[in-house]
Amino acid sequence: MRRRLRRAAWLLLVLMLLGGSAIAALQAMIARGAFTARVDAALEHATGRAVSHGGIQVSPGLRPRIVLTDATVANIPGGSRPDFARIGRLEVTLALIPLLSGHVEIDSLRLADADLILERNAEGRPNWVFGGGGGGGIGVPTVDIADTRITLLHGPVRDIRVERLRLEREAPHDPLELRGHVRLDGEALTLNARLGPEADGILPLAADIAGDGLRLMLEGSWPRHSGTPGWALAAEAELNAAAARRLATRFGHDLPVAGPLTLKSRLAPGSPRPSISDLTVRLGPTDAARLLPGLRVTRAELRAASFDDPAQLSAQGVRNSADLGLTATLPSPRRMLEAATEEALPVEATVISGRSRLVLRGEVRTDRPLGDAVLAAQLTTPDVASVGPVLGVGLPRLAGVTAEARMSGLFTRTLRLRDLRLAADGIEADGNLDIGFGARPTFRGDVSARRLDLDRLGGGGSAPTRRTERVIPDHPLPIAWLRGADADLRLSAAVLVAGGTTWRDARATVALAGGRLTLDPLAVTMPGGPVSGRFAIDAAAASPRTSLSIRSLGRGLDLSAMRRAFGMPAGFEGTAELALDLHGTGTTTRALAASLGGELGVAMLGGRFTGATALRIGPHLARALMPRGTPADGLALRCLAIRLTAEAGLAHSQALLMEGEFGKIEGSLALNLRDETIAARLLPDVRVLGVTVRAPVAVGGTLADPRIGVEPGAAFARVAGDTVANRLWRSSTVEFLRGATGSTPPGGDCGAALTLARLGRGGAMPEAAATPIPLVPRELQGAAQDVVRGIGGLLGGRRR
Repeated sequence: MRRRLRRAAWLLLVLMLLGGSAIAALQAMIARGAFTARVDAALEHATGRAVSHGGIQVSPGLRPRIVLTDATVANIPGGSRPDFARIGRLEVTLALIPLLSGHVEIDSLRLADADLILERNAEGRPNWVFGGGGGGGIGVPTVDIADTRITLLHGPVRDIRVERLRLEREAPHDPLELRGHVRLDGEALTLNARLGPEADGILPLAADIAGDGLRLMLEGSWPRHSGTPGWALAAEAELNAAAARRLATRFGHDLPVAGPLTLKSRLAPGSPRPSISDLTVRLGPTDAARLLPGLRVTRAELRAASFDDPAQLSAQGVRNSADLGLTATLPSPRRMLEAATEEALPVEATVISGRSRLVLRGEVRTDRPLGDAVLAAQLTTPDVASVGPVLGVGLPRLAGVTAEARMSGLFTRTLRLRDLRLAADGIEADGNLDIGFGARPTFRGDVSARRLDLDRLGGGGSAPTRRTERVIPDHPLPIAWLRGADADLRLSAAVLVAGGTTWRDARATVALAGGRLTLDPLAVTMPGGPVSGRFAIDAAAASPRTSLSIRSLGRGLDLSAMRRAFGMPAGFEGTAELALDLHGTGTTTRALAASLGGELGVAMLGGRFTGATALRIGPHLARALMPRGTPADGLALRCLAIRLTAEAGLAHSQALLMEGEFGKIEGSLALNLRDETIAARLLPDVRVLGVTVRAPVAVGGTLADPRIGVEPGAAFARVAGDTVANRLWRSSTVEFLRGATGSTPPGGDCGAALTLARLGRGGAMPEAAATPIPLVPRELQGAAQDVVRGIGGLLGGRRR
C-alpha cells in the first residue's frame, strides 16, 4: 500500500513539472512574439477591424495576459479618420486551454487611456458595430474600458469620458450587457443597458441612465438606419429643477421656469430623422417668479400626437391666492424647432381665473423674445375686482366687463395694452395702459371714458339708509390700495355720474408713488359750472394726510342749476364763486373732518334770495331773520359772503354776511366737526316801514338737529370751550364785520366780506349802496331815490 502511494506522488510530481515546463515554455514563446500574429488575428476576428500595436508585454499566469501599448483599431470605410480607436493600453487576456493546443482565444479585453470616435459613414453604417458586419457583434466575452475619451461628431453631446465601463456577453449572439460610469460633456452618469443581437438591421435596446437629479429610460429597438421599418423605441426622462436648469445652461439656453420635468415619447421609423409620436412634457410644482412675480405653477403639460401635429399646452398655477388656468394651441414641435429666422408662428391661448377669461391670439416671431409679440387680447369677467389678486393689487368692483386690446410684454415685468377698449356696467372707455409687475404694481398710460357712472360701479344701488345722529358719513379711504401700487395716469371722462348727478368733462393727472397720491390738475364741470384744483393723499405717513384745493372758474356756479341737480330746496338764485383749501389726517371721512384745517369761501354778487335753505330749520330761520317774510319772487341780493377757517376740526367764520334790498344779516358761526355741534349768532339789520329791526338770532344743536333760540354762550361753549369761543367772538374780523370798528372799507361791507370769501383773490365788487331816505318805507325806497335824483337834476345837481 505504501509503495502505491509513493508511485502516485512521483507521478503527480512529474505531471506538475511537465505542466509547469509547458507553461513556462509557452510563456517564453509568447514573450518572443511566437503568438503575436495569432493574437492580432484573434483581435481582428473579434472586432472585424484591422488592429495594430506598438510594444507588447506578457504577464504569466493561469490566464496569460498580453499588454499592448499604442494600439489602434481601424475605422470603417468612409470614416472621418483612419482609426476608430487609439488605445494607450490594451490588455488581452487569453484562454489557457485553447492556447495549450496552439489556438488563441481572447477571454477579455481592457482598454485604458483610449481615444475613440463614434460616427456613421455616408451609407449610414455606424462604426461602433463590430464583428465584420455579420450581426454577431463583438465576440469577446468581456470588455472593460477605463479613462477613455469618446468623441461624437454629430449630436447634442460631443464629448464622452468613460471613467469605467464593462461590456459582457456569454456568446457572440447573446445580449450585450453594459454597466459603468461615464461623463457626457461633464455630466456624470451611471449606465446600465442591454443590447440584444442585431437582426434585420434592428438592435433590441433597454437602457437606464441616471445622473445627478436626472434619469433616462429607453425600451424597444434601435435601427442601423432611421428609415428601417419595424423598430420602435419608448423614451422617458425625469429631471429635477436643478438638473433641468443645469442641462439647459450647458446647451446654451436659459430656462425662465425650472421645475421637476418628465418627458415621454415614442420613436419610430422616419427619414431623414426618426419620427416622434405620443410626445408628453410635464412640469411639476415650480416657482415661476421670473415670469411673473408671485406666480407659482402647480402643474403644466405639453402634448403632441406627433412631431408634426399642433401641440396642446395646459397649465395650472396660483398668484396671490388666485387660481389660474392656461390652455394654448401651439404649432407643431417640428415647426417650433425648425422654424426659419423671422418666421411668425401662430399662437392661441386662454387664461382662466375663476369666472374671468382672457383670450390671446396672434403670432410669435422666432427671432424675438416672447415679450415682443403683439397679441389680440379679449378679457371677459363678471367682476374686475376678482382679477385684482392676479395683478397683485386691489381693484374696485366693476361688473360685466368686456375689454379688448393689443397686448405685448407677455411674461415680462411690463404688460403693455394698446388701443384698449373697455365696456362694463357704468363705464365705456378706451386708451393705452402699461401694467408693471414688481414688488409694487404700477399703472401708466391714459384712459378716456365716454361715460363713467360711479353709482353703478359697485354693482348697483346704494346701501339702505340707516338712522344716524351724524351727518358726516364714515367711509374708509383706500389707504391699503394706495400703499400697494404706483401710478402715472391721465384720466378723463366726458360724462361722469356720481350721487345721481351728472358731471361733465372730468380730467385728472394722477401720480401715485410710494403711497403718495396727487391729482393735479383736477378739473370737472359741475351742474352749476366748471371747477378746478388739486387733491392729494399721503398714505405713506403713519397718519395719512389728505388735502383738497378747489376753485370755481369764470363767473362761478349757477345756483339754480345746482339746486335742480342736487335736489336742494329753493334758497338762492344767481352765480356763486367757490374757493376752498382744506386738509386733514385720518383713514376715514369722519377722521378727516375731525382733524380738518384750512379755508372755505363762498362769494356771491347779485342774485336773489328765495327764502328757504337746505337746512331743516331754513324756513324758521328765514322768518326769524326777516319777520315780514319773503315775496314770491324773492329778494334782490347785493352780496353774499361766507368765509370759514378750520383748525383741528374746529371751524369758525371770518365772514358771514348777506346784504340786499331787505337790509343785511351778519354774524358769527362755529362748527365742531368732531361731534358735529354748531353754534351761530346772526345779527339781522332789516328795515320794516323805515324802522331798523336788530334782533339777534342764536342757533345751536348739531348738524343733524339744529335748533333756534339757544343761548349763544352756551352753544359756543359746547362747540369749542369758553376760551376758544371768546377768542372767536373777539376776533378782529368778526368785530369788523359787525361794524364795531366804525370804519367801512372800499366797496362797503360787501367789498371786505367778498374779499375774505374769495380767499384773497380779486373779483367784481358791488356798487356803493344809496343812502336810505328817512321815513320812507323800504318798499318805496327805489321810487323815492329816483324822484330825488330827478329833482337834483332839475336843480342842476349831479346825477349819481
